[in-house]
Amino acid sequence: MLNVALIGIGNIGLLYDDEFENTQKALSHIKAIYLHKKFSLKYVVDIDDTHLQIVKNIFPNVLFYNDYAVLKDKSDIDIVVIATPTNTHFSIINDFQNHKSLKILFIEKPLFNSSVEYENLTEQLKSKIVVNYLRRFDKNINKLKKQISNNKFGTVQKIVINYCKGIKNNGSHMIDMINFLFNNPTIISSKILSHTRGFDKKDLTYDIFIQIKYQNQLIPLYFLGLDHTLYNTIEQNIYFENKIIKYINSKSAIEYYDIVPDKNFNQYKISSHTPKMKKVKTTTLMLEAYNSIYKIIHNKKRNLSSYTDELANQNFFETILKES
Repeated sequence: MLNVALIGIGNIGLLYDDEFENTQKALSHIKAIYLHKKFSLKYVVDIDDTHLQIVKNIFPNVLFYNDYAVLKDKSDIDIVVIATPTNTHFSIINDFQNHKSLKILFIEKPLFNSSVEYENLTEQLKSKIVVNYLRRFDKNINKLKKQISNNKFGTVQKIVINYCKGIKNNGSHMIDMINFLFNNPTIISSKILSHTRGFDKKDLTYDIFIQIKYQNQLIPLYFLGLDHTLYNTIEQNIYFENKIIKYINSKSAIEYYDIVPDKNFNQYKISSHTPKMKKVKTTTLMLEAYNSIYKIIHNKKRNLSSYTDELANQNFFETILKES
């Protein structure tokens, strides 16, 4: 049994889940730990105890603290989960530099706010970090990555991403997905076209044209930002030579469209009207993340969401926003 200490029992830590009897859904860390037979929640930390009773209802023996500093002296912790605001991550991580039993630091995205913080982390801490980009843990997204790598659908013609609520807050999910699917492609050029309402004043929702290089091919990549007060959308459309593939977050699905002859105009080709669908199990991806962590600890799986992977996301983000 692996002991977990959770720092932060807000939305992603706890509150996204309200049905703990439902075994088909785990949107929070506490629910995933509750459902996974190899993990035990030993400690929780938060600045207030407003939601503590919810935790105690399912983990009656959990120990609660207002200050995470007490965890540094606990020798029975295998995993520390950090579900606090991004600006607190660096100091919390560094306080576990000398912790003896710690195996994994599981941290909400983005890892840090600035490149300085990325540069000032020890190699020992870097090696223990898993960043919570949940889509990396889905089997069908991993399958799509392999298909792209094997050039199954021909060359990529264009990638169009629709998103909202800030390039860093929500856009980071799609930046990470591009880096994951296309093995951290090189950015050849980028240009900010416009912007709309963002997550906050420091994180706007940009329209950006980017040219990336993947397998010696130059690919146009568009981020198209929408106003999240009108509706929420996260979609990635990849136009291949022989297939159109759409990841649609609201459907929790990847849609595969064949290229077929137009029945009315036989000199043209169109995309099929009915796609083949592969589900992305959004409601259980947190549980899949803990499955992956268990395998990482026991050397049965490579860390697919490491410090190095997150650094690539940070470099991508900084490169495309140089002119903002």
